[in-house]
Amino acid sequence: MNRYGEMEAFVQVVESGGFTEAAKKLRLTPSGVSKLISRLEDRLGARLLQRTTRRVSLTAEGRAYFDELRGILAEIDAVEASIGGAEAEPRGLLRVNVAHGFGMSQIVPLVPDFAARYPKIDVRLTFTDHIVDLVAEGDDLGIRLNEVRDENLIARRLASYTRMICGAPSYFERHGIPRRPEDLAQHTAIHSNNVEALNRWPMRWQDGRRERIPVRGRIYSNSGDALFHLCREGMGLAFLADSLAYREIAAGELVTVLDDYLDRQSWPIYAVYPARKHLAAKVRAFVDFLVERFSPQPPWVTDQPAARSSAAMSSVVLSKAQTKR
Repeated sequence: MNRYGEMEAFVQVVESGGFTEAAKKLRLTPSGVSKLISRLEDRLGARLLQRTTRRVSLTAEGRAYFDELRGILAEIDAVEASIGGAEAEPRGLLRVNVAHGFGMSQIVPLVPDFAARYPKIDVRLTFTDHIVDLVAEGDDLGIRLNEVRDENLIARRLASYTRMICGAPSYFERHGIPRRPEDLAQHTAIHSNNVEALNRWPMRWQDGRRERIPVRGRIYSNSGDALFHLCREGMGLAFLADSLAYREIAAGELVTVLDDYLDRQSWPIYAVYPARKHLAAKVRAFVDFLVERFSPQPPWVTDQPAARSSAAMSSVVLSKAQTKR
């Protein structure tokens, strides 16, 4: 086989985690894949992989080569797809990075339909609640829940979201209801130790005055998903994204407060990927799929009538909490 075959075998071994799985995907024998890697190492004059009976790992030289080579092979695939046009079928391993809360509530439910539509694309989801370097981490695509200022990334807007002050009925039954922003001083919040701005809630009074109110709390997490679950369990108030909490609000499991005072803001949601001359067909397929599912409005907006219909339920819950006070 030629150089391309050696390089493809190397990338597949790294991505598959071993020779056996790589051989299955390449339709070769494990020994055949091993020979290709050995030939590549001999040609480069460097060891790329450390082999043991249990695992395969990259050497320092192997990591540097892999990071460069993956982009080169992606470019080749993209060029071939552009020549093939609509007949080129998206394929390969798609690596997606997304925040845990948004990923679990909005992306994971879409994966079965995407996998059924594109049976030759394997999907690897990685969850992080901080911004990562997609290239350094080896990801093809990221979902960002804010403005994108990295000039090395291409960003395609998918939707937008806002935040609400939420609490569980059980919390309000124990602690009462904040009616004005000043009442927050008597309440407990679940804090983010990842985004400090989420611990100062934006308020707007009828006279136009604006202020970010700091909230106190005893429980901290760097995971938006953890804040959501702790809030639902009645541990305190939380400043939650509507994309994460709208189902629970509709079901009455969470209740929003201070809606008349909250200075509502909107944050964009983008699909981002490294800037390259040619976009891999698998990346384009996933981005187009997300745009299709989130357009013209995402589910947390289109399902709002159902959420608003829970207002009567919320009033009953709040009335009970107030009575207990």
